[in-house]
Amino acid sequence: MRLHHVAQQQLRRLTHRYALSRRLSITTTLLILLWLYTLYWGERSVFKSHIQACDWSSWEQWPQEAAPHHLVFIADPQLVDPHTYPGRPWPLSTLTEQYTDQYMSRNFRLINEHLDPDSIVFLGDLFDGGRDWGPDKAKRLKTSQRRHLENIGVLAPQDEKRIMETYRAALSRPHANSITKADHNIARNGEDLKAFKPGENGRWEKWGGKQWYKDLDRFAKIFYDPAQLYPNSERTLFAAYDVPADATSIENGGSDVASQEYATQGGKARQVISSLPGNHDLGFGAGVQLVVRDRFESHFGPGNRIDVLGNHTFVSVDGPSLSARSQYMSNGWENEADHSAGTTHLWEPSMDFLEDLGTSVPRVTSDALKKYYPEQHSSKGWLHEVTDPRDPNQQARERELDEVPQKRKPQLPLILLSHVPLFRNPDTECGPLRESGHAIRVNMGYQYQNVLTHSLSRELVTKVSAAGEVAMIFSGDDHDYCDITHRYNIAIPGTRSYFPNDDSLKAKFQHIREISVKSFSWAMGVRKPGFMLVSLWNPVDAQGNTIGTPLPTIQTHLCLLPDQLSTFIDYALLFLLTLPVLLIYALVQVFRPADTASPDDTLLTPLTPIKMSLPRFQIEEDGIIANGFSPSGGAKPIRHQRGASTSTSTHSRNHSDGSHLGVQRSYNARTRSVSPPHNSGPLIDKAGFYPQVKWIDPADEDDSDEESNVGTDAGWPADDSQAKWKWRRRTPGRARKVLEEFAFSLFVVAVPGGLWYFYLVSYG
Repeated sequence: MRLHHVAQQQLRRLTHRYALSRRLSITTTLLILLWLYTLYWGERSVFKSHIQACDWSSWEQWPQEAAPHHLVFIADPQLVDPHTYPGRPWPLSTLTEQYTDQYMSRNFRLINEHLDPDSIVFLGDLFDGGRDWGPDKAKRLKTSQRRHLENIGVLAPQDEKRIMETYRAALSRPHANSITKADHNIARNGEDLKAFKPGENGRWEKWGGKQWYKDLDRFAKIFYDPAQLYPNSERTLFAAYDVPADATSIENGGSDVASQEYATQGGKARQVISSLPGNHDLGFGAGVQLVVRDRFESHFGPGNRIDVLGNHTFVSVDGPSLSARSQYMSNGWENEADHSAGTTHLWEPSMDFLEDLGTSVPRVTSDALKKYYPEQHSSKGWLHEVTDPRDPNQQARERELDEVPQKRKPQLPLILLSHVPLFRNPDTECGPLRESGHAIRVNMGYQYQNVLTHSLSRELVTKVSAAGEVAMIFSGDDHDYCDITHRYNIAIPGTRSYFPNDDSLKAKFQHIREISVKSFSWAMGVRKPGFMLVSLWNPVDAQGNTIGTPLPTIQTHLCLLPDQLSTFIDYALLFLLTLPVLLIYALVQVFRPADTASPDDTLLTPLTPIKMSLPRFQIEEDGIIANGFSPSGGAKPIRHQRGASTSTSTHSRNHSDGSHLGVQRSYNARTRSVSPPHNSGPLIDKAGFYPQVKWIDPADEDDSDEESNVGTDAGWPADDSQAKWKWRRRTPGRARKVLEEFAFSLFVVAVPGGLWYFYLVSYG
C-alpha cells in the first residue's frame, strides 16, 4: 500500500509539471502502444521475418559435406522516376520514389545480413526510363586531340566512310523499303549513329542526362554501398593500383584526377554482376541507340559476357540489342532477315559473341579451373623463333601437330541469362507460384516485347549449346514468376547423322527449364515482389566433369517479399479504428455525471482541487445566524458588511437553541490571527461548535477577488455598490467540448506515433 501511495504521489507531481501528460488515460495509452507496435511490425518485423523464412537450410537438400555456392537473382528493380507515373503530382511522385527505394534498400540489406550470398546477379531493367534520358554531350575534339587519337589507334579516319558505304549497300538491296527514314538520312547526310534521338516525340527531352546520373546514384546507394553489401562486417579498402589520367580525356572535359582501383579486405568478398541490360535500360530491337548502350556499358560492363560461378558457366546475352535482328512487327509477324540490314550495328556484336562461344567458353572455363588444377591447365605459349615456311622439316612438324588428337575442352554446366524470356506457345502455364494470370502473353508494343521471337529463341539456344549443354535459363522482364520447360531439337557439334551420305550434325532432343524471376520492386504491378535463390554445388575434376554420383547441380527457391500495399492498408484500418475510439472516449468524458469519477482519471489524471470558502455569518442579540440564515428556519439571507471588524461571540455549551460559534474576518487583515474577545471563555469550551469551513481557492479566477464576492452566498448577488463586476466568458456547449476533447486526444496519440514512424523510416 505504501508503494502504491508513493507511486501515485509521484505520478501526480509529474502530471502537474507536464501539462500534456494530464491528458493521458488508459484509452489513449493503449492506443499509443498499439500504434507503436503496429508501426514497428510494418517497418521492421515483417521484412525480417520474410527474409529469415528463406534461409538456405530450410530448403536446400545437399549432402552433409556439401559446401554450395549461394547465388541471388534480382530482376527488374526498375527505379521509379518521372517516366514511371507521369500523371502523378509532385508530392505523390516524390513519396513514391522514396518509398520504393526504401523498400528495396531494406530488403537488399537484410538479404546480405541474414542470407549472406556469395554472388548477386541482376537480370536487367535497372532503371525505368534509362532509355529516354539523353546523354550529356561531350565537348568537340580539337584538331590536335583528333590527330592524337588517330595516332594511338583510338579513332580511325575511315570509320565514318565505312559506315556510309554499309548503308548505301543496304539501300541497294531488294528489300530496301524496310530501311527507315532515319537510315535514309544517315546514308544521305552522313548523320552520326551516336546522335541521340528523343523518343515519344521528345516527351522526355527536358530531363536529359542529369536524370540518368541521378538514378545511377540512387542505384549505387541501394545496391553498391558497403553498408548494404556488408552490413555486419567491417570492410576496409586499400588501393590496388593507380591508373594515370589520360591527357586527351582531360582536355575533353574529364576530371584531372588519377583514377584508382581498390581492393577489399575484411571478410568474404561478394561478387555483384549488373551488366545484363533490359529494354527499359536500352530500348528494344530497332529502338536501341548506340549512345544509350555505350553509356550503360561504360558504367555496368558489357551486356554480352561469360562468368563462372560455383563451377557453372553463366552466359549473359544482350537480348534487347539482339532482337533488332528479329522482332515482331505491328501486324504480329516476325520481320525477315533482310529487314534487319539497317540495324546491323545493333545486333551484330551480340551475334558475333554467340558465334564465338565455342572457343570463348572453354577458355574462360579453363581459366576458372586453374585454381583447382593449376598444372593441368597451364598456359602454353608459342616459341619465339624465326622459321622458313619453305623448310620441309618445318612443314613436317606442322603435320605432326595437326595429327595429334586434340584434348577434350573442359566443360561446366551452362546457364543462359536473358532479360527477355524465350518464346513459348501462348497460354503456356507458368505454374502455381505465379501471382497474376496463368501465362505470359505473347505481345509487343513501344520499346518492349514480352518474349523473343520463335526463330531468334531457337537460334539463341542452338548457338549457346555449341559451348555445352544448357542446364537452365533465367530471365526477367515479366515482373511475375513463371516456371516452364522448353523442348528443343538441337544439333550436337562434333557429331554426324546416323544415316549414310548425310553430313548434317546429329540432333538431340533437350528439355531446358526456364524461370522468369519476380520483380524486386513493389511498384511494378505485383503485390508480393520477390527474388530467386539459387544453390550451386558441383565438385569437378580437371576437365570439369562432376565427381561422384551425378546429381542435379542446381537447386532453386522463390523468396517472396512483404506486401507493402497491404501494410499501408493495415495502417489505414488502424487509423479508422482510432478515430471512433477517441470520439467515444470524448463523449464519455463530456457527458459523464459530475459526481462519477472515471477510472481513467483516478489512475492517471490529478484530482480536481476542491474549492473551499469560509462561511460568513453575523451575530444578533437573540442568537446566532449561521451561514446567513436564521436557525429558526427563515430563508431570508443576511447581508454582510464590508470591512467589518473581526469579532467572536460564544454562548454556553449547554445553550438550548443549538447555536454555534460564528467567525467573521476582515478582508484587510486576512493573514492576522483571530482571537476570541475578552469576555469569551476558553476555546476548549467551544470545541465541536465551529461550523463547517469552506475554503476559497485563490487560483480560481472567479473567486480570487474577495471584494467581488462580499455579500454573496448561495448564489445571491451582492448589492454592495462598490463591488467589482467582471465580464465572464460564455461557457462552451457540450458539442464544442466533445470536439476539443477529441482533437486533443488525437493529438496526444499522434505525436508519439508520428515521431516513432519518422525514426523507423529515417533510420532503416
